[in-house]
Amino acid sequence: MDLEMLCRAVQETKPWIDDFRKRTYEKAFRAYTNRFAPCYLEAAGEAGEEGLQRLASEILDGIEAGWKCQRPWNRAAVRVMEKQMAVDYLSPMLLEQPDPKCGTLCELLRDGWAARWPKDAYGTAAYQELKQGFRDTIMGIELGRRRRDAE
Repeated sequence: MDLEMLCRAVQETKPWIDDFRKRTYEKAFRAYTNRFAPCYLEAAGEAGEEGLQRLASEILDGIEAGWKCQRPWNRAAVRVMEKQMAVDYLSPMLLEQPDPKCGTLCELLRDGWAARWPKDAYGTAAYQELKQGFRDTIMGIELGRRRRDAE
């Protein structure tokens, strides 16, 4: 298990956050999944059902250690970006994996985050749900939904 790579899936925000847009998310998500899914599948397999809680704690410890390395005035911004990575990329990737241990790990990470930082909890959503949530806007003004979109 490569704990550094598991943490990097959340800590490496560029270019992923920049590509969280309607037209680029699908390609970015697939590239993210190709890069990080094998590491998470291997780690979940090695941990087994009993070790998933410990694995989630180790990942969260690594993420928190990364925040402590930041300058004090930058920590909150880094934390927000990494939370967005957990919501937009990591959680959907884990929920999409065929191994049920990955879904369990996703829940343990979400619940562990909420237990450690209750004011900063997040929810999880599947990739398709996120992908369908993009709206058509111009300068912040929402355009009407196209007729071909599913109601």
